[in-house]
Parts: sequence; C-alpha cells; structure tokens
Amino acid sequence: MYFLTNPLVNLALKHFDHLDSDEPQNGDWFFETFGPGNLLNATDRPHERFQDYEQLLKLLFDRDRGKYEKIHKGTPFYFLAWLAFDLRNYEKALFYLDAAISEDVRNAGARWMSLPGAAFLKLDDEHQVAGRVIQKIHKLLSAQVARFNGVSRLKDISVDELLAKFESSLIHTASTRTIISAFYIFLLEFEERLRELNLRSIEGGSIGTLIAHMFSGGLIFESLLKHVYLGTETLTLGKIFETPAFINDFCPGISTRATTLKEILDAISDDTMVTAFSNTAKLRNTTGHNLVWDDIFDNSANYEALVNQELNALFYVIQRKFL
Repeated sequence: MYFLTNPLVNLALKHFDHLDSDEPQNGDWFFETFGPGNLLNATDRPHERFQDYEQLLKLLFDRDRGKYEKIHKGTPFYFLAWLAFDLRNYEKALFYLDAAISEDVRNAGARWMSLPGAAFLKLDDEHQVAGRVIQKIHKLLSAQVARFNGVSRLKDISVDELLAKFESSLIHTASTRTIISAFYIFLLEFEERLRELNLRSIEGGSIGTLIAHMFSGGLIFESLLKHVYLGTETLTLGKIFETPAFINDFCPGISTRATTLKEILDAISDDTMVTAFSNTAKLRNTTGHNLVWDDIFDNSANYEALVNQELNALFYVIQRKFL
C-alpha cells in the first residue's frame, strides 16, 4: 500500500472487526476515515490511491466475507470510479460507479436516486467531489450533440433534455444502466483512440483497439433497439430492421452487410438516418467477427467518420424514442 501504512491498516482492520455493518453510516465513517481520498481540482497519484482502495477492500473481504458483503461500500466504490477516470481506465470507472449505485440501492431505499452515484451517472456535477470528471463527460457529450444537430434534419437535441429523459429512463435497473455506462465509455474512448491514432507510426500498426471500439458502438446501438422493442432480444439487427414496429418508427431498407471497412467508409454518402443505421449495422457485423481488417486509418478522419455514423445512429434512436 502507499497511503495506508501497515500501522494504519492494522488499525483499520481492528475497527472493522468491531464495526456494526448493519448500519450504512458506519460503513461511510469507516471508509471516510481510512480511505486515501482524491483531490478536487487536480490529479495526484491516482494509481497509488486506486491500489490502496482495492487492496483495502480485498483485506476486508478476506477478513470477514459476510461482514464485507453487508457493510455499505458506496464511498470506496465512488472513489474507485473517480480515480479510474483519472487513470483513463474508463471501463473500470463505470464498473465501480455502477457498483456504488448498487450499494446505494441496497442501503438507501428510495433515496438512492438523490445520492452521489446516481447524480454522477446523470452528469449532475452540483455538490459532487468528482465534479471535474463529470464536467469532462458532459463536455464530450455536448460536443457530439452539437455536431449531430448540425447534420440532422430533425428537431435539435437538447443535452439537458437528453439527460432528463434518456438517462433517467435507463438508470432505474442495473441491466439498463449498462447502456448508459457503455455510452459514456464509448464517448471517452473515442477521444483516446483518436489521440493514439494520430500519434502512431506512419508505418501503421495494430488496429485492434479501433475495431473493438467500433464494435462497442454497434453493440450499444443493438442493445438500445432491443430495449426499445421488447420481444426482439433474440433477433439479429437485420431481423429487428424488418419488424413493423421499427419500420413504422424509422424507415425500411437498412443494409447490414459489408466485406471491408473501405466499403463501409465509401458508403457514407450523407448523414441521414438510413445511412447511419446501415453503416452502424455493417460495423457491428464486421467488427464482431474478426480483428483483422483492412487498415484504412492512415487518415484519422476515416476513423472519425465511421464512429460519427455510429453516434448518429444512437442519437437518431434517442431522438425518436426517448425525447
């Protein structure tokens, strides 16, 4: 451990042994006392702080699993999420954020929606110690909404309305919270992948991370449609596109097949709904079956264009079915 020295760890374990884990406030006190915390306005040794939190939780788990499972762990999970954001490990960040929310659901009853974990997922940074992280996600989302509004021929999306209606409609259950978390990860990793792509060798290299990222975009799109159209959970995207409900809400004639990434790139003729849905489905189906594809990313604009198609598809669904 880094911040938690051996004497402090021993003291924490002694307190844990005598702690009444049935009272949520006792868990809050314990982790506020022995957790390494984080800085409000700067990044400071996030790896060390993250390691300390995880190791402390592992020690408690090994010490008394029953008490570990009962003690309220919303505070350490929230800080693990915040620190993982500082480490730019976004999958860990959203995993621990949802863990914090689950702890609040378990311990706070109907009040959980007013607690920091839920507010974080709704991008409400007021009175949040992790406000700087929330503001970053909000900024990325706002930029993509503004870009979409500039190319969509439909009514503009308001970020506030999106958060109030789309996010809030999915936050109530753990399964649908996964869609929100995955969407945030997709936005954050888009920025990461673009940075890496612009810095890579002119000789090229692995495109595995790009393929995985685009696959996640297609999977979020598919998951959102399966949530909207109950009863389609076992259908492929192509079959969902053929259902009367989908055609009535959106449009017929969605294409789902492509043999190369270049073929999908060349199919970006406009920013219409049909084009976005078709190209997102093609990306979902190609990237879901192979990591080895034609490297069309000598120009990062090509990657950006493909991901924007996926974002367009997501925003079209959100716009039509949630707002």
